[in-house]
Amino acid sequence: MTRLKKDDSLRDPLTLGLGWNQGTSDLAERLEGYIEQKASGRIRDLHVVCSDDGIILQGRSRTYHAKQLAQQAVLDFTDGHTLLTNQIVVC
Repeated sequence: MTRLKKDDSLRDPLTLGLGWNQGTSDLAERLEGYIEQKASGRIRDLHVVCSDDGIILQGRSRTYHAKQLAQQAVLDFTDGHTLLTNQIVVC
Protein backbone atom coordinates (compact mmCIF):
# COMPACT_ATOMS: atom_id res chain seq x y z
CA MET A 1 0.00 0.00 0.00
CA THR A 2 1.40 3.40 -0.99
CA ARG A 3 1.30 6.20 1.51
CA LEU A 4 0.54 9.68 0.25
CA LYS A 5 2.53 12.60 1.51
CA LYS A 6 0.56 15.38 3.12
CA ASP A 7 0.45 17.58 0.00
CA ASP A 8 0.21 14.84 -2.66
CA SER A 9 -3.56 15.28 -2.93
CA LEU A 10 -2.99 18.93 -3.85
CA ARG A 11 -0.76 17.87 -6.73
CA ASP A 12 -2.76 14.88 -7.97
CA PRO A 13 -3.82 15.63 -11.57
CA LEU A 14 -7.28 14.19 -10.94
CA THR A 15 -7.92 16.44 -7.96
CA LEU A 16 -6.36 19.38 -9.81
CA GLY A 17 -9.14 19.19 -12.38
CA LEU A 18 -6.75 18.67 -15.29
CA GLY A 19 -8.75 17.39 -18.21
CA TRP A 20 -11.96 18.41 -16.46
CA ASN A 21 -13.79 21.71 -16.70
CA GLN A 22 -13.93 22.39 -12.97
CA GLY A 23 -11.94 24.50 -10.57
CA THR A 24 -9.64 26.03 -13.17
CA SER A 25 -9.49 29.38 -11.38
CA ASP A 26 -8.74 27.60 -8.10
CA LEU A 27 -6.00 25.60 -9.82
CA ALA A 28 -4.56 28.78 -11.35
CA GLU A 29 -4.44 30.44 -7.92
CA ARG A 30 -2.73 27.43 -6.34
CA LEU A 31 -0.21 27.28 -9.18
CA GLU A 32 0.54 31.00 -8.88
CA GLY A 33 1.23 30.58 -5.17
CA TYR A 34 3.42 27.54 -5.78
CA ILE A 35 5.38 29.34 -8.51
CA GLU A 36 5.85 32.40 -6.29
CA GLN A 37 7.24 30.14 -3.58
CA LYS A 38 9.56 28.15 -5.85
CA ALA A 39 10.79 31.14 -7.88
CA SER A 40 11.17 33.28 -4.76
CA GLY A 41 9.04 36.08 -6.19
CA ARG A 42 11.28 36.58 -9.24
CA ILE A 43 8.37 36.54 -11.71
CA ARG A 44 6.62 39.89 -12.01
CA ASP A 45 3.00 40.21 -13.12
CA LEU A 46 2.60 36.44 -12.90
CA HIS A 47 -0.62 35.12 -14.37
CA VAL A 48 -1.54 31.46 -14.85
CA VAL A 49 -4.28 30.46 -17.28
CA CYS A 50 -5.70 26.95 -16.90
CA SER A 51 -8.00 25.20 -19.34
CA ASP A 52 -8.77 21.70 -20.53
CA ASP A 53 -6.11 22.20 -23.20
CA GLY A 54 -3.30 22.94 -20.76
CA ILE A 55 -1.65 25.61 -18.66
CA ILE A 56 -0.21 28.93 -19.85
CA LEU A 57 2.31 30.91 -17.81
CA GLN A 58 2.46 34.67 -18.36
CA GLY A 59 4.55 37.34 -16.71
CA ARG A 60 7.97 38.98 -16.77
CA SER A 61 11.33 37.92 -15.43
CA ARG A 62 14.80 39.40 -15.41
CA THR A 63 16.52 36.05 -16.02
CA TYR A 64 15.98 32.88 -17.99
CA HIS A 65 16.77 30.99 -14.80
CA ALA A 66 13.71 32.44 -13.04
CA LYS A 67 11.58 31.63 -16.11
CA GLN A 68 12.82 28.04 -15.95
CA LEU A 69 12.12 27.85 -12.20
CA ALA A 70 8.51 28.85 -12.86
CA GLN A 71 8.16 26.23 -15.56
CA GLN A 72 9.71 23.53 -13.41
CA ALA A 73 7.42 24.44 -10.51
CA VAL A 74 4.37 23.76 -12.70
CA LEU A 75 5.83 20.50 -13.97
CA ASP A 76 6.55 19.41 -10.39
CA PHE A 77 3.08 20.46 -9.21
CA THR A 78 1.30 18.56 -11.99
CA ASP A 79 3.80 15.69 -12.25
CA GLY A 80 4.14 16.59 -15.94
CA HIS A 81 0.59 15.43 -16.75
CA THR A 82 -0.43 18.51 -18.67
CA LEU A 83 0.52 20.59 -21.69
CA LEU A 84 2.44 23.67 -20.56
CA THR A 85 3.11 26.86 -22.51
CA ASN A 86 5.62 29.25 -20.96
CA GLN A 87 4.98 32.79 -22.20
CA ILE A 88 7.02 34.49 -19.49
CA VAL A 89 9.04 37.29 -21.09
CA VAL A 90 12.65 37.79 -20.05
CA CYS A 91 13.43 41.51 -20.05
